[in-house]
Amino acid sequence: MVKIFCIKGNEDWTKNLEETAKDIGCKISWSTNEFKLLERLQKAENTLVLLPHSSEYDVYRLCSKVLEQIPLVTVLLVFESDEQLDMQKALRAGADDVIFLSSPLPQIKDDLHLAVSNSKNKKAMDAKKQGKVITFASTKGGVGKTTAAVNLAAAMGKKFSRTAVIDLDLQFGDVAMICDVKPKKTIYDWVKEDPGGAKIESFMTPFKDGVSILAAPQRPEFAEVITGDFVRKAIHSLRQLFDAVIIDCSSHMDENVIVALENSDEIMVMTYYDLPTLKNSKMLIDTLDSLQLAGKVKVVLNRKRKVKGLSPGVVEKVLGLTAFAELPAKEAIFVNSVNAGNPVIYSSPRSKAAKEFIKMAGMLIHPETSKNPKKQKVKSMVHAGGHV
Repeated sequence: MVKIFCIKGNEDWTKNLEETAKDIGCKISWSTNEFKLLERLQKAENTLVLLPHSSEYDVYRLCSKVLEQIPLVTVLLVFESDEQLDMQKALRAGADDVIFLSSPLPQIKDDLHLAVSNSKNKKAMDAKKQGKVITFASTKGGVGKTTAAVNLAAAMGKKFSRTAVIDLDLQFGDVAMICDVKPKKTIYDWVKEDPGGAKIESFMTPFKDGVSILAAPQRPEFAEVITGDFVRKAIHSLRQLFDAVIIDCSSHMDENVIVALENSDEIMVMTYYDLPTLKNSKMLIDTLDSLQLAGKVKVVLNRKRKVKGLSPGVVEKVLGLTAFAELPAKEAIFVNSVNAGNPVIYSSPRSKAAKEFIKMAGMLIHPETSKNPKKQKVKSMVHAGGHV
């Protein structure tokens, strides 16, 4: 049975809500304030939360706080009338729906019944096997992060699993362009129309071999609508539907990127043979270590080639990690692939680059059966040539 939790309000609407909940076979557990509510929610499962508008607390901030601490709950905001509602704030807070106490009782009953059903669906979805979440991160653009993310997704789709790609470079994302698809809907449309995540797949753009893309907004200013709570919901919903979820992050360490990293199984740090880039990558790895995410980090060394003064041993000393994968310096193949809107997995399937992505996909999806001769281990922090 779904448990309903709510903060007590005035006597009249408290009684109305209680009777409505009883009609649909539920009972409301009342809390006297927001602190007691949060305390009780920590021990609850299969939960629906009703948050009434109040002068004693900010209902939108409380909604965000509830979802941050207990992501699986369904949250409804309760208002006396629609005049009190700030829809933009409600969407940013991640509320699943709103109830207006001025509505007829049958309407309130229907809204509550739908919320209970959605809460049951969340519980059922969470019980399913969860797909693996792999996030690509870097400290600067131009290191091949998006190209690698798309090609890994294509390799997974072609050889192993049904794969989702989230373009989390929300202002200037290129995933759709690299795949030569034109999204009819984006992550922005999903946030506006289905913030609960129940129909998220309908907002994705199909590509090939079971790969689907949750595209970045079509206009940069739309990015501000997407918050960390929505990113968390998107990841949670998609990992129930797909075998793997690939996330292409922006190079800025903002709230959305941190949420993606925290909710990932693997973090692929993209870098290449260039000392300033390696130094920045080391800073990113240290940041991830401070966030207690070091165990998820895998280094992908792009554009591998001979560079005077930068041997693989020096790179390893700078980063403190061995490379999980090394992509060859075949810029022409990648440039032609991007310009054609066709990943190298399809445009140059016999190339060394394509084979490396297939190998990487195998090591990530089936690590127990894939042999990686370059087993990654954290090394002591060693300064390289006084540069780091």
